Amino acid sequence: MTETYDYDLVVIGSGPSGRRAGVQAAKLGRSVLIIEKNTRVGGVCVHTGTIPSKTLRETVLNLTGWREQAFYGRAYRARKDITIADPNSRLRKTLDYEVDMLDHQFARNGIAVAHGTARFVDPHHITITMD
Repeated sequence: MTETYDYDLVVIGSGPSGRRAGVQAAKLGRSVLIIEKNTRVGGVCVHTGTIPSKTLRETVLNLTGWREQAFYGRAYRARKDITIADPNSRLRKTLDYEVDMLDHQFARNGIAVAHGTARFVDPHHITITMD
């Protein structure tokens, strides 16, 4: 079954550039569809790039007390037993928060989101294959 929709702007990918383009267009009164191939919005920045790497780094620094050692000395330890579950838990919470924030931002600005793979059919038409 083929459904046809008409949008002023179709953005492929919900990463930082796609998000900003979609929100700006929506704020200017344009109808916007963001197509995201993954099951959750955010793109590489949220799921595998900047946010996960920085979250894991900061979590390890916090759990080990690395920053506090500069003040309290090398003997300072924030946590004695750190397991992989500790940073993974923090990462999961951070990513869930980021995705929720993006979903809310899209909804608040009236931006439609479709999940699937986008492909240009011609210069003015895009088809979405639901994964």
